Amino acid sequence: MSALPLFVSPRIRIGCGLLALIVLVGTVGFTLIEGWTLFESFYSTVLVVSTLGFSDERPDDIPGRLLTTVLIGGGVGTLYYLVGALAQSVIENQLDWGKRRAMEQQVEQLKDHFIVCGFGRVGQQTCRQLAQEQCAFVVIDTEEQRIRWVEEAGYLYVRGDASDDPVLKRAGIERARGLLTAVQSDAGNVYITLSARALNPKLFIVARAATDSAEHKLTIAGANRVISPYILGGRSMASHALRPAVMDFLDVLVHSDDLEMWLEEVVVEPGTELDGTQIGAADLRERANVTILAVRRADGRMLINPGADEVLHAGDTLIVLGRRSDIDRIEHAH
Repeated sequence: MSALPLFVSPRIRIGCGLLALIVLVGTVGFTLIEGWTLFESFYSTVLVVSTLGFSDERPDDIPGRLLTTVLIGGGVGTLYYLVGALAQSVIENQLDWGKRRAMEQQVEQLKDHFIVCGFGRVGQQTCRQLAQEQCAFVVIDTEEQRIRWVEEAGYLYVRGDASDDPVLKRAGIERARGLLTAVQSDAGNVYITLSARALNPKLFIVARAATDSAEHKLTIAGANRVISPYILGGRSMASHALRPAVMDFLDVLVHSDDLEMWLEEVVVEPGTELDGTQIGAADLRERANVTILAVRRADGRMLINPGADEVLHAGDTLIVLGRRSDIDRIEHAH
């Protein structure tokens, strides 16, 4: 069990500051008014503020007694305020620890999930898309403000540096389906990719790159796909200007949650009905109302609008268009 961190709230800092100010005023005041030494003035002030009485020295004039009255009122009030702030801080820390522990238990139960490293602008959009697809995922970030954003969104998270092996293990890297790293720096994405690939050689890694040189390094580090938001944004703007209807159709088809038709990929598993079958013989259009738009071979080759005589093999990935229910039926049946 990890140690419970003590969070020093602003109320505690204010209370300590007020208490220190009262003690300082009392020490200086008794020294100037009564002529006591600094130590005797300090000692008497502490006794008065704590309501324990006086030492052998007592003020015997009106200014000294007025100062004593002010110290008693201010000191007692400040002490009550400080004790309340401390109690609130302890309770909040206990509740926060309970929430963190419950979240850790949820993360420990995740399997075949995604890990999103960095909750910046790119990371937030990535999480929204994963949530829309109802995919299990956990966010890793270090900044307090971003952690609060993650909490407000209701996502699971692990606080820490995603390039550290223990942090990745807490996020379930050995059980994860994929990792998407979108931290601010290219160097950080490279380190995260290296660490993740070493911990899980089968992990599918998508990394963000800001420069062309970083894209090459991320590929060498083990990223399966490297995405540059700037390049994608530029291509998207140009395509929307040149082919607006096509881009509108693709945006609605890929990103809308309301459209009946859906683009999805179906992997041909060994020994299933589709393995070794011609596309024409599979007849998915008539049997399931699903259209095969493309086939990505196991060696990476992409066949666009494949013919009916193309034979499907284990490891091929079908890019299909159809209703979600029909696609789900194919995935579970084939």
